[in-house]
Amino acid sequence: MSPTSWTDTAGMPLRTRLLCYARGRSGSVADMTPEQIAANRALSPAPRFPASLVIGSLTKGVQIDGFTVRGRAGHDIPVRRYRTGRRTDRVLLYLHGGGWVLGRPQDYDSMLSMLADRCDATVLAPDYRKAPEHKAPNGLHDCLDVFDWLAAAPSECGTTSPRIVVGGDSAGGNLSALVAQHARDHRKDLVGQVLIYPATDLSIEHTMRKAPGLTGDDLDRYKDLYLSGSGIEAESGVLSPARGDLRGLAPALVQTAEMDPLRDEGIDYAHKLRHAGNDVRLTRYYQVPHGFLNMPGATSCGHQARMEIADQLIDWWQHR
Repeated sequence: MSPTSWTDTAGMPLRTRLLCYARGRSGSVADMTPEQIAANRALSPAPRFPASLVIGSLTKGVQIDGFTVRGRAGHDIPVRRYRTGRRTDRVLLYLHGGGWVLGRPQDYDSMLSMLADRCDATVLAPDYRKAPEHKAPNGLHDCLDVFDWLAAAPSECGTTSPRIVVGGDSAGGNLSALVAQHARDHRKDLVGQVLIYPATDLSIEHTMRKAPGLTGDDLDRYKDLYLSGSGIEAESGVLSPARGDLRGLAPALVQTAEMDPLRDEGIDYAHKLRHAGNDVRLTRYYQVPHGFLNMPGATSCGHQARMEIADQLIDWWQHR
């Protein structure tokens, strides 16, 4: 099966095929107006029955609340917080996906509440600014500002010595990789980085145009909304972590999906990290599309991928 012709999902489990079909029927960002994009951000379901059968449910005992962090432009950045109530110095800064355009932290309540509980950690998820209202690098600046604030050990993180891991999926994987480079450049401690099917080079022309769940047209639209009018080139290391200096970075877990247009650049980034002397764990999940961690009930390996993240976080926090 050629990587340019993955409209055929016959190799997927039936439940995964059905969800890909439903996602395809819901419309593509390539066809949305800016007004429809803004409205779409609030449409994702809460992790309650029956949606929880697909996206997972909240982990009992995890408290969810929020606060704001002041950004460099004087604006407030909303931050969603997940914690168990137990005192801990473990902090995960999670940057959500959505093509720098869509998404919000509460879309990840199922996974982030599980990670907070299983890893005995505080999880902080900023709702960074999105395109097209806010072009690059505004969303990135929000993520960097929250990281710098967190590295200064504010009371909201629950410890005077936070041991920080940064992580994110898709566009959030892109932002996480850039935060990791920022931490290295400014000599701020970072325990690890979790990059889930990350976008690492915005200049790439994706040949896998018909992948289920995320098409080449979608990717083109996301990047255009994010970059057009920003004055920053796609090839710039400011936005494309694969174009930056990869030496001396925090250890990385890179997860990729077989039927994902971002698969090859995620794999390539992991190899580049390793070649630059970094500790890297690369995992490839088969018969799944982009975004599969957000629908563990509809895949054969979504829960396993989530547990791999939890196990890697625990290992880093125990041994670093």
